[in-house]
Amino acid sequence: MTISPITKQLFTERFLKTVLRAPSRFNLPASSLRFSLEQLTKLIPQNKSVKVRPIRLAGLRAEELKPQAHSTQLIFHIHGGAFFLGSMNTHRAFLTQVAARTQMQVLHVDYPLAPEHPHPEALDAVFDVYCQLLDQGVLAKDIILSGDSCGANLALALALRIRQEQLPQASGLILLSPFLDLTLSSESLRYNRKHDALLSIEALEAGIEYYVPTGMDRSDPSISPFFADLKGLPPVHIQVGSKEILLDDAQRFKEKAEQAKVDVEFKIYTGMWHNFQMFSAWFDEARRAISDLSDFAHRLDQD
Repeated sequence: MTISPITKQLFTERFLKTVLRAPSRFNLPASSLRFSLEQLTKLIPQNKSVKVRPIRLAGLRAEELKPQAHSTQLIFHIHGGAFFLGSMNTHRAFLTQVAARTQMQVLHVDYPLAPEHPHPEALDAVFDVYCQLLDQGVLAKDIILSGDSCGANLALALALRIRQEQLPQASGLILLSPFLDLTLSSESLRYNRKHDALLSIEALEAGIEYYVPTGMDRSDPSISPFFADLKGLPPVHIQVGSKEILLDDAQRFKEKAEQAKVDVEFKIYTGMWHNFQMFSAWFDEARRAISDLSDFAHRLDQD
């Protein structure tokens, strides 16, 4: 029996709301939510054509995901999870799909999570990884910074740190379902509250409480890069689903980046929820999103 796309989507949304979003609305320990996410992402199939090699970078556990073709381009992806969830385990399968579609090497790391490691430890860790890549002879023009959800926050904050330290800048930024404003001032947090199948406001609030040190202003650009001066950033590719509670984070950032004369490519995917790209095995819009980010990455390679 063939299942219609709308039936498949409705089933998936109900499943995600039950196993992940609903538990995140209660004051459960971080360890419990981490376990739930690890179990959920085991359902995502890995692309077997991509070779996974464990390495260490800047003292962190890391993995190289190598496709069949050889490319000098490297996508450094920072996983999401509201600053206290996620790991290489949760994102490996998704990133093998990215590596297979782009035919570029993908690198990801297990950076330190809150609450055990509040700001700025995660940002410091990914900055150290970037510096080590440069030290190893990787050219900045061959590095694309990428991240989903809070990982997009860290990827953008990393680009700002690179600019601040006057290091060679990465060639581009890929921001998937970005969480960029920790003051939670986006209107979509309210009007999409019941529509986003994966992410709850409570999960964001928990992440902020865990991640932001006591007394620190939530509008500080190092934790809310939406409020940063964006001038001089490399080209940015932004993806967001129309049902996301973070829809306005993405739209507002796009407008601000354009005002700063940043080259921005912005995509909204109809009917999609937070981090929908991870479900490319089942949904056309998710496959299209990976194809779109691949096209962006290859345009950077041609510049």
